[in-house]
Amino acid sequence: MKEPSHEPKNYDAVLGGNNPLPINGVVLGGLLGVKQRLVSGAVEVKTAALQEAMTCGQEGLHLVIQALKDESKQVQRTAYLLLRQRTEPEVLQALGKFNPYPFFKCIYTLRDHTHQVYSVAISTDGKILATTGSKLGLINLWQLDTGEKIGTLNGHTSYVRSLAFSPDGQTLFSGSHDKTIKQWHLSTGPEIRTFQGHKNWVQSIAISPDGQTIASGSRDTTIKLWKVSTGEEILTFKGHTHSVYSLAFSPNGRMLVSGSADNTIKLWQIWEGREIYTLTGNHENIYSSRSVNSVAIGPDGQTILSGDSNKTIKLWRVTTGEEIFCCTGHTEPVRFVTFSPNGQTIASGSWDKTIKLWEITTGNELCTLTGHTYSVTSLAFSPDGHTLVSGCGNKTVKIWRGA
Repeated sequence: MKEPSHEPKNYDAVLGGNNPLPINGVVLGGLLGVKQRLVSGAVEVKTAALQEAMTCGQEGLHLVIQALKDESKQVQRTAYLLLRQRTEPEVLQALGKFNPYPFFKCIYTLRDHTHQVYSVAISTDGKILATTGSKLGLINLWQLDTGEKIGTLNGHTSYVRSLAFSPDGQTLFSGSHDKTIKQWHLSTGPEIRTFQGHKNWVQSIAISPDGQTIASGSRDTTIKLWKVSTGEEILTFKGHTHSVYSLAFSPNGRMLVSGSADNTIKLWQIWEGREIYTLTGNHENIYSSRSVNSVAIGPDGQTILSGDSNKTIKLWRVTTGEEIFCCTGHTEPVRFVTFSPNGQTIASGSWDKTIKLWEITTGNELCTLTGHTYSVTSLAFSPDGHTLVSGCGNKTVKIWRGA
């Protein structure tokens, strides 16, 4: 009987080519074996090879990066999960262009709330999650990685409606139905100061990029700017005719956008203290919904995002107020919208109990995250974009990651 030949074959010589892995063939180990298996075409073989590639130094790392563009979604997912904890510049650059959200799943649910969760916020270092969800005005603090509860902030006398971390991650701001804004020191816990001046509920807050100014929107229809270091009221914007539901600063801190129950979006020039323009939803100058529930400004400062009670998400050009596109797909009003940190993806939460992810360049829907059993009230991305947090009207918070 003829013994199996151990002579090298043609496919052993050119492992990086397009030759398929021979049936019943010998698979080489190390980097050469990884390259051979990555061109085999079998998904399960490729995913196993990627695991080994991570032990093969810089060349192996490059192979995993290349796999982010593989035609197989399963191979892409494996590559992403292997790379997301790495900090090499080439990895960060590749991940910045990759969209992981179709692979997101709920990894745990936080249930220690006594009322619907109006707001969630993540610290700038990505370590701490703050959530509302109490009739007594309590704020819960959690370790984002583990879901472990690490503290409670107590000082408000009614529902906390909005949360925002300072850019340095050292303090947290909260806006409440008790008509006040409070600043809290995270490392020590005590309240630093209270900002008072609104005549009705504070329903939205935003912190300027330099951390020096806090903006608050109220049911009294006004927007107030406050000096963080002293608590002094700087100025008041008047123009909305109903509750101000949402606020967002531009990245350069010069403009503020507001969304209101009066069905309008307004853009404000901060230090001149004036309104730049009002955005409306159609050519008849009447916004196409009952209220604008949420607004955001893109990381590049060029676009405004809005979610409304007409079940739509709209993207607008900052410089002209022109509507770029309108995303439809939710079956109930949109409660919250936000940009991913790299500005390439839009996330929306709705009364229809779902979270949808949308492509920024086209407005096309990428995926839908399901699991909530009541309206999705708030969303927050971690700074690296690898985690999404959602608050819900049924007193829960869900943490979503690639899995």
